[in-house]
Amino acid sequence: MGGGGTRPPGFRELKHFTIVTYGPFALREGVTAPRRSTPTGAGSDRTLLLECRLEQLRGALAEARAEADQARVRLAEAAAREAGETQRLSVVQDEVARARAEVAALHRRLEQSEALRAKLQGHLIESEPREDAQELVRLRREVAAAHERIAASEQTASQLRARVDELVASRETLLTRVVEWQSAVRAGDPEAVDLAEFIASLRRAVLDLERDNAMGERREAALREQLEQATTPAAVAPEPPLADDLVAALAAAQNPQEQVELLLRLGRRGGDDAFYAVRPFATAEDPNVRAAAYQSLGRLLERDPARLEPHVRWGIADSNPHVRRRVVLAAAAARGLALRPLLEPLSGDPDPQVRRIVQRILRSQDPLQRAS
Repeated sequence: MGGGGTRPPGFRELKHFTIVTYGPFALREGVTAPRRSTPTGAGSDRTLLLECRLEQLRGALAEARAEADQARVRLAEAAAREAGETQRLSVVQDEVARARAEVAALHRRLEQSEALRAKLQGHLIESEPREDAQELVRLRREVAAAHERIAASEQTASQLRARVDELVASRETLLTRVVEWQSAVRAGDPEAVDLAEFIASLRRAVLDLERDNAMGERREAALREQLEQATTPAAVAPEPPLADDLVAALAAAQNPQEQVELLLRLGRRGGDDAFYAVRPFATAEDPNVRAAAYQSLGRLLERDPARLEPHVRWGIADSNPHVRRRVVLAAAAARGLALRPLLEPLSGDPDPQVRRIVQRILRSQDPLQRAS
């Protein structure tokens, strides 16, 4: 084998030089071969050859280990796939078992249906023609009645659907308006704030009416019981009139919020005793109490403009704008009251909300005056 031929199998590059093996010996490229008579050089060549062989074995061992790791990974993947296939096979087997059970149940139902059909055919064969005709007429009548009921139900259902559509549309409209009103309240719109106060007062009024209604029912029940217990009309002695609970509660109330609620309830109830109980609170220290008192006076005297006018004049001269707004609204709700001479001075009121309310009331009064 010559030096310029193909490299033998024992050829391997080590670091910065190349070792070429020729049989049992190794030569470095560019270095002359040592003489055979030198034993030390032969031993070093043999050592280099063994090191080269050891490196080859180590590389082969590393490759074998890498292949073994890859084989283990493939084996694990195969085991996982096998487990998944086993699970899917068990699921399929369960489905097959359920399908078989359903098929068996269907077979049983088919057998029962066949038996019932045979039984009915036997009854039909054994029955008389007259009974069959009567049964057929009865069945036809039932079917006709069922059709009528279905038609009526469909008509009612269509009406209900239309009503539901209307309610949904009105609900959407109301929700939209409520959202707009809430956004206006958050933005500080005075009209929206007044509307909120008006809605709150309406809610309180409804609750007060319910309470008054319950109290009236209890009083009516007590009076009926007294009438039933009376033996003769002569034996019934006239009883002194009961003291009004609202008037007494208003006289004893110290909290301004309680006074406001009682004043509004007395204004809705009416009566001369309510008027004399409410009138002193028009000069109270709390502006909310004064506003409630003027509102109640407007309700109590809405049909008596001559008595209401001086209270309106006192109320629109109040220093609090909230009180003035309530007085203006109470005057607008009264009947037969000349509003223009009373409210025109408030067109230049320092509170913009009072001015806006007065302008709206006066504008609404102009078409009425022209029509009259």
